[in-house]
Formats: sequence, structure tokens, C-alpha cells
Amino acid sequence: MDEINFSPAQRALIDKPGSVFVPACPGAGKTQSIVERFIQRPGVPARQGVALLSFTNAAINEARQRCDQRPDLLMSPNFVGTIDGFINRFIVTPLYKALTGTVPTFKDSWHAVQGTAFGVAGAPLEFQLGWFAFDHDGGNARLVNHKIPYAQRSTVTNLPDWQLNKASANASRLARRFLANGVMDCAATRVLMEHYLTDTTNRARLGRLMSARFGSAIVDEVQDCDSSDIFLINFLLDCGIETVMVGDLDQSIYGFRGSTIEAVKSLIGRVPRGTRFDGNYRSAPAICAVVNSLRASAGTDIPLGKWKDDQSPVVVLPVSGFSHARLKIIEVAGSMGFAPGDIKVLAYAEKDARECAGASPPGDKGGGRLVQLAQAAATLQDLRASTRARTTAMQTIEGILRGLGHDDDRVRADAEFLDSVGLTPRTFRDGCLRLACRTAPFDGPPSVFRVEMRNGIKALGWDNWINTGGLRSPNGDVWPVLLRDEPDALDWSTIHGFKGLQATVTAVGIPSPQKRAALPDGVGLWSEDAPGENRRVLYVGASRAQRLLILVTVASQTAAVTSCLQRDAVPFVVATV
Repeated sequence: MDEINFSPAQRALIDKPGSVFVPACPGAGKTQSIVERFIQRPGVPARQGVALLSFTNAAINEARQRCDQRPDLLMSPNFVGTIDGFINRFIVTPLYKALTGTVPTFKDSWHAVQGTAFGVAGAPLEFQLGWFAFDHDGGNARLVNHKIPYAQRSTVTNLPDWQLNKASANASRLARRFLANGVMDCAATRVLMEHYLTDTTNRARLGRLMSARFGSAIVDEVQDCDSSDIFLINFLLDCGIETVMVGDLDQSIYGFRGSTIEAVKSLIGRVPRGTRFDGNYRSAPAICAVVNSLRASAGTDIPLGKWKDDQSPVVVLPVSGFSHARLKIIEVAGSMGFAPGDIKVLAYAEKDARECAGASPPGDKGGGRLVQLAQAAATLQDLRASTRARTTAMQTIEGILRGLGHDDDRVRADAEFLDSVGLTPRTFRDGCLRLACRTAPFDGPPSVFRVEMRNGIKALGWDNWINTGGLRSPNGDVWPVLLRDEPDALDWSTIHGFKGLQATVTAVGIPSPQKRAALPDGVGLWSEDAPGENRRVLYVGASRAQRLLILVTVASQTAAVTSCLQRDAVPFVVATV
């Protein structure tokens, strides 16, 4: 977003001390505003710090860029980072180390840790540790439906009880081993946080430390908080720490992971409500109009930015199926002066986004180590892959190589493993990256990729600790899936993956309603003017657009979409390409 003169509402957030919740529309300049408050720190004593917490990198990167000339602002006692980073550093690490004498090793997910998959006799698939939730000690493992990949969900749910019980027992046993050695994923650290802070002694002791260090905490995108995030923020409020929360409740789209508007409303009800940011500096007027239409709550966006005088209408693009969408999207955008590189294709489901964009189908999350290594290498080589996808891919490669290097059944923390093979974190990561970029995985059969990986491992001098015999080609020497996009495929993302970002042209894929769905789809809720998460997902997708929004509708949805646009006086045209 371009630099702006702060509005009175933004100025109030920046300058006025005290806890507050400030609602903000999409593209409202909230990131600049909260970073300016972080810099100005109104009412915070000099000896205390300010914690800037965000779910995305947008506010974090903005703060770091703005503080280039003031690096002291990024140092202790201040903190700029994710909520997970805050939990790990200030709550779990000090208490875990005090109680066990071990410094914990944190992983984004169990998927990035080798040795977290296991079989059950008679089950036609491997279980993953990341499919389970646990108590603080790794006990009471229970499968979480939304964590199981969609393609394997029905297989798992149809297994007999004895196999599911066996899987849960194995998962608990495995989780206890990792936790006992200080290795844990983000979900485990949050469970530990709640366990530690439920103890009145720990809570009082840590509360004193927190209130001594931090005079203020700023929480960006508060609508994305799940129950553990809310637990943390309530703890900060209970410590007497000034807490500033900014967000848009209509962008709450993470119900599948435990985030609910009702719980967030209860949290923000603890502090005064500030003036809503209603100036949209991102989108053209027609896009603001459709965003206003999709919003279930009160509030109107006012276009104020660079494109405030752009008169381009919203385009409804009917298609018989998403496989026919790409060329039509390009033609529509081209007729209005936009190039394919300006376009971002979004949809709720990854398969729909890929299909609309003309990309290859989603990769299989399973497969052996060689297949997983190839998928991760392909992701790292894909310049259009998101930062998060590339980070996950890098962690996957590191985990696989570590797993190939195990000569016993012990769980090793990162420092112990690296010391055992004579590497530093940097040399290990650099080597993994060179290995991943050695060849295009899917340009030949698996056996060719396998040879390249073996040669690369030897060239790095790692063949003395890696057993490459664990890299086996799939049956028939054929890849189970090719992760290779067509050269002219459009850039794409899921709506959840593109949250907090923007694109010049956004094409949002709107599929047919699911048969036998428990809840109405987004278009159905929009038509009925009823609230619901499926409607909010469409709201988030549409609000990513800056200059042109294309609603790619399958035939069964076109009439309902155009009816909503007509009802709310949104400027639009129906494309006939």
C-alpha cells in the first residue's frame, strides 16, 4: 500500500494510550498504523517493551523495514514476531527448561520431523503424528478430522475401532518420546502453555515477569485467534499489560482450526472499542461495492486509494467447468488492459484454484521418501510458491535427510543431531538447498532422480552418515503425481493462503454447492443475507483485488451471484467470452 496521511481514526490508534479494539476494513492501512503505534509507543515507560504480534509476515516485515534506522526498536525489551514465536520464547522455553533442564526444539509441524509416520496392522495407509491432538504430556492422542488430508479422510474414518485405538496408542507413545527429548510442534507448545499457566504458581511468577518486561502488546488480525491465542491474550490482559487489538471480524475464516467469532467477540469485549477504519486504500470502487455486499456485518468501505476513480466494473465470468477458465480469464483481463502476470486466481479449495489457473493437480501428500523429497524439491524450485510452502518444503527435505541418517531409534534434538554429523545449522541448510536444486525432479523417471540425489549426497560428503538405501523408487518407476505446472499457468493460491495480500487482478473461483453439505455455501448465505464462514471466505477472496475482480462462476451459481450484485447495486458485467 502507498504511503498515506493518517486519518483521524488511524491517528487515534497511533496516539491514544490504553487497551482498545479497532475494527478495520480490508486495505485500510492498519499495518502501517499498528507499526507506527509500535514505534511511537504512547504511554509506555522507557524501561518496558512493546510486543507486536501477528499471524502473518506483513506487519512483521513492515515493522522491520520501518525500523531500519532504529534497530534498537527491534531489540530487547521489545518483541516483533508471530504469536507462536512469542509463546515459544517467553512462556514454554523458560518453564520447560526450568522443569526439565532441557532447551526445547520447536518445529512448525510434525510433518517437518522425520520419524513421525507409523503403520497399524491391517490399515491400508500410514498415520501421521500431525493428524492427532494430545494432552500436555503426549497422552490421550485423538484424531482431528480436519488435520487428515481430504483424500485419506474417509479411509481413516471407516477403519474399525480397534485399529483407530491402536493408532491413538502408537501416536501417544511416539509423541511422548519426542516431548521427552524437547522436540515439539506448534500445537504441542500451545497445549504446554495452557498447562503451565493453569498452575497458579507458574501463572503468578510468569505474570510478574511479563508485566515487568512489557508495557503494551499489539495484536494484528485478532479475528484469526483460536482458543489458545485467546488464552494467551487474556493472560496478557490479566497481567495488566495494555493490549491493542486490530482486525476485521468478517475475515474470520479459520473455524476448522478452532477460531470462532463468538470467542473473539468475548475477548475484544474486555477492552474499549475504537473508531472503525473505513477508508479502503487498496481497491477500486466496484470492488469496494462487492466487498460491502459480501460483508454480513455493518460497515461501508470508502475507496480512498490510488484506484479510487477507477470505473472498471466487477466481471462475472460463467464457465461450464473450472478446466475451461484459464483462457477466458486471460481474455477478460486482456480486454481491459491487464497482462496474465497481473492475475491471481483464488479459490477455497486448492484443486479448484489450480484448475482455474491451468496448473497441475494437487500433489499427493503421501508417497515414500523419494516422492516426498521430489515434491519438496519441486516446490523450492517453483518461483511462484509461497514463502510458507517453501519453508515447509525445506523442513521436509531436512527431516527426510535426518531420518536417513538415523542409526538408532533415539529422538535427537537439532543441536545434538548437527553435532553428531559435524555440521552447523547453516551448512546443513545450505547443503539441503543445493541438493534440492540439483535437478528438476519430474523431468525424468524416479530412478533418475534417485541417482541424482545419491550423487548429490556423495558430493556434499554426507554419504558417511546418510543411508541412501532408504530412497526407493515407487512401483513401476512411475511418479504417482507430476507437480509440474503448464508453462502458461496463471499464478494461483487458496483464499486462506492469500489472506493479507493483494493482486492487481483477482479471479475468484466459485464452485457448485457441495451435495449433502451440512451448511449453506457462500453464495447461498450471500443470497439470504445471512452470516456464516462460507460467506466470509468469499468476502476475503474478493477483497484481495485492487483494480479488477473476476468472479468465475460455474453455471449453477451464475444467476444467484448476479442477483446479489443487482440487489446491492454493484457495478458489474457478465462476460460472454
